[in-house]
Amino acid sequence: MQTLALIDDDVEILQLLSQYLNQQGFEVQTFADGESFLQADMSRFELAVLDIGLPGMDGLDVCRNLRQTSSLPVIMLTAASDDLDRILGLELGADDYMGKPFNPRELLARIKALLRRVQVMVAPASEDAPKLQIDTLTRSVSFAGTPLALTGAEFNLLNLLYQHHGEVLSRDAICQVLHGRNAQPFDRSIDTSISRLRNKLNIVAQDSIQSVRGKGYVLVLA
Repeated sequence: MQTLALIDDDVEILQLLSQYLNQQGFEVQTFADGESFLQADMSRFELAVLDIGLPGMDGLDVCRNLRQTSSLPVIMLTAASDDLDRILGLELGADDYMGKPFNPRELLARIKALLRRVQVMVAPASEDAPKLQIDTLTRSVSFAGTPLALTGAEFNLLNLLYQHHGEVLSRDAICQVLHGRNAQPFDRSIDTSISRLRNKLNIVAQDSIQSVRGKGYVLVLA
């Protein structure tokens, strides 16, 4: 049985979500603050649902501290209208976000979708094996044996591009898969994420992600 961590200071939300997710076949451990969550054994969990508005250390600080030692998948809960918190959360390594209030069924769908992405992708051991290695169980990436330090959001973006290697993905397609929505007209978060990921990949290989004018982005690194 997969175990989820729920971190929220709203006791009613913890109780309702725990009961609902238990009924859906998950084991759930709840935390009322970020400090107690960070002291837990992260190897016990497959995914964390983390509220930003926590007492003491807020969710952004929790995510920042978590990413120093763990690549545990994180869905962040934010105020529905607070775009800044959403962007900061993704930049700090959150894998997805949902605005409050939310439908538990949608949260369940996002949990299942994120867990599906966390699957091992092991390349065959041969001379023709690709230099880029992505392990979605440990959420680690290496190129020609050199580990790459990626945030959770960067890992998800690279994994998506890798799954569609050589195929041009539009900003809308990327945003739909990673965030469950189309890209907004003036939303440059996808472009910013691509730029940061490209800069990290360029350390080991130049021109790793190419921009196709008017169409999107394509991963050419292999």
